[in-house]
Amino acid sequence: MKKFKEKKVKKLYLKKWVSIRDYEVEKAIERGGIIISHQNVKMFLTKRNLEMSKPNSKLFKSQTGGKDYRLVDFEWKPNTDGVHFFDNESKKLINLET
Repeated sequence: MKKFKEKKVKKLYLKKWVSIRDYEVEKAIERGGIIISHQNVKMFLTKRNLEMSKPNSKLFKSQTGGKDYRLVDFEWKPNTDGVHFFDNESKKLINLET
């Protein structure tokens, strides 16, 4: 089983939105989902959530000479128990601590 992609974010936009680069979303889709953490609180997005997302139209240039990207915004909805998430798609309980 592929390990979910993990992403730490330093800030939330308007204290409600988390932005991820489009190429990170593609990698997360390949791995079946992503675990996003902000200030030691975690949120899980399923492959389906990621596939339904749309990148913003603005193209950002990499400041380090890397890949140019668009941002994809998700509403910040951390897991309430902080550790587990039930994925309806795979019908599995996911431990966010692993």
